[in-house]
Amino acid sequence: MHDLSDEELFARVQAGNDTAFRTLYKRYDRRLFAYCFRAFGDRENAEDTFQSIIMKVFEHRNSFSGGHFAGWLFTIARNETIKALKKQRPTTDLESIEYQLRTERDHVDDDVLMKEHLYKAIEQLPPEFRQPLLMKYVDGHTYDVIAERLGCSVSLAKVRVFRAKKMLKKDINPIMQEIQ
Repeated sequence: MHDLSDEELFARVQAGNDTAFRTLYKRYDRRLFAYCFRAFGDRENAEDTFQSIIMKVFEHRNSFSGGHFAGWLFTIARNETIKALKKQRPTTDLESIEYQLRTERDHVDDDVLMKEHLYKAIEQLPPEFRQPLLMKYVDGHTYDVIAERLGCSVSLAKVRVFRAKKMLKKDINPIMQEIQ
């Protein structure tokens, strides 16, 4: 079964083959969990969302009508992650963003207030803009990878990163002017 494509395996899953489902699970479990962990920054929320994604894939297995399995899978992952992020309190989101950004090279002055304002501004971005921005500038992914993981086109990934930067610039410019 390991030599079958994702789509061939999923066709077997749709026919009720549990071994095919386990094989697909093993192929994607680390990438899906990493995706969830990157979004939340903590293991507990990542595990909950990961399990929710697996359940949703299994429950909706018959809605997959062909095409690119990974794109379908990560579309479900994206939707479940956004739904879970919306349920979280803002303080948890801030902690998540701080975790994700703490290893990033900081191009902002060492001004603590500016960093705090940046974190808050990123936290306030809608998830559909925050995720691609972090994937691009924190994780260093290409637009191709971002598009695949979010289940969207490359051009939409670029647009979302551009709009996220534009939103951040609008929010941070007044603070930059005060500092100067």
